[in-house]
Amino acid sequence: MIAVGLAFGLVAGRDDPQPGRLALLAGLLACNQYAAGALNDGVDAPADAAAGRGKPIQTGAISRRAVAVLAVAAGVASLGFGLALGPATFALAVVGLACAWGYDLWLKGTAASALPFAVAVPLVPLFGYGAAGRFPPVLWWAWPTGALLAVAANLADSLPDVERDRATGVQGLAVRLGVRRAALLTGASYAGALAVALVSGLQAGDRAVVVAGTAVAAVLGLAAGPRLLATGPAGRRVAYRLLLAGMVVLAVGWAAAVRP
Repeated sequence: MIAVGLAFGLVAGRDDPQPGRLALLAGLLACNQYAAGALNDGVDAPADAAAGRGKPIQTGAISRRAVAVLAVAAGVASLGFGLALGPATFALAVVGLACAWGYDLWLKGTAASALPFAVAVPLVPLFGYGAAGRFPPVLWWAWPTGALLAVAANLADSLPDVERDRATGVQGLAVRLGVRRAALLTGASYAGALAVALVSGLQAGDRAVVVAGTAVAAVLGLAAGPRLLATGPAGRRVAYRLLLAGMVVLAVGWAAAVRP
């Protein structure tokens, strides 16, 4: 997500490059992602220990309390970077952080586990344009596209751990659906995002570029499809990485074609 946000920032500021604002954007995105990941590790420490995942908290490399402190510090820093970029970007940073921490603290083990991602992922291009100080109307297409990609990413990320999460009592959406239904919903969400990106790109941008980006993303999605249903977590993890690559290609291709 950091790479995608910076890509949108570069596209948004192409007519008036401002390296200082891009640096602030990088700080915002990096701190927000660290704040989300660190708090998640802190909250999940007992489950990770029971599952023998060998993360830094379990190995004794860092304490759970220190991780929580670092997560809060990174979250506050992300808001500081957002404020430095202006009121609109600060508001986006608040929403993004609320989604991240809401997932970590309350929603991860519920049927609504994909909801924070559906809200937060479409913010990524807006962060990029906030750094450039403008929000063109075509960016509204980022909402349906991003929300669908977010659901696909959340489920694909959860699929490798379905059996382990079920054993440790984590009841997120993928666990509740089961591997087959979660894989089908992942594919449907990803395909829906491709369709929205293609239609909006054809209407508003360079058709050749958006078709090329969508085609590459589709090929990666097709390669991921069978692996989403793999009997072991290793195959599903490969599927997740393929889908992430497809999402990046789709986002960059759409931005390059539409050039909002």
